[in-house]
Amino acid sequence: MLQEGVEGASVEGSLRAEVERLTSELQEANEEKLQAARYGLAVLEESAGLKQKYSDLESEHEALKQELQQLKEALADSLSNHKKVTAAGESREETLLRETASKEAELADKIEELQSELRQARVSLANAQAESEQLGTLSAQLKKECECLEAEKGHLRDEMKEYKIREHRQLQDNAELEEENIS
Repeated sequence: MLQEGVEGASVEGSLRAEVERLTSELQEANEEKLQAARYGLAVLEESAGLKQKYSDLESEHEALKQELQQLKEALADSLSNHKKVTAAGESREETLLRETASKEAELADKIEELQSELRQARVSLANAQAESEQLGTLSAQLKKECECLEAEKGHLRDEMKEYKIREHRQLQDNAELEEENIS
């Protein structure tokens, strides 16, 4: 009987250690889950910023395209007027053509640069979305693990209660037997 009491205490001690270990694991899992959530929020904020930058670049790209179209139309008008102007006007037209060509080259370079930035923004956005999806999956996995650990913790608590009840009964039985032996 005394040995059973010692074994019960040993089992209770190991169960307590197991509950502490599981509680620690649960705390770690919760912290990892919170860290993943913070990281996910940072990625979402970065994604929103990239989307805004993408939208701004698209708007600027459209404005530059319209400006280029207007410059092309101005160039066409200039060529039309060239036929009507005298030799003195040719000098002025050549100056306009050079300026237009220079501006057109600048705009073409700017459009190419914006298109490159736009491609990079699209890649960054796709990467951010993929990372966000991965974080969502990780978050779901951590939540499942936490639920499993909570269930196991509850089961171990029930077992501990049952062992305590048994130990109490055994101690009562021991006390009764000792009283009978003394009597």
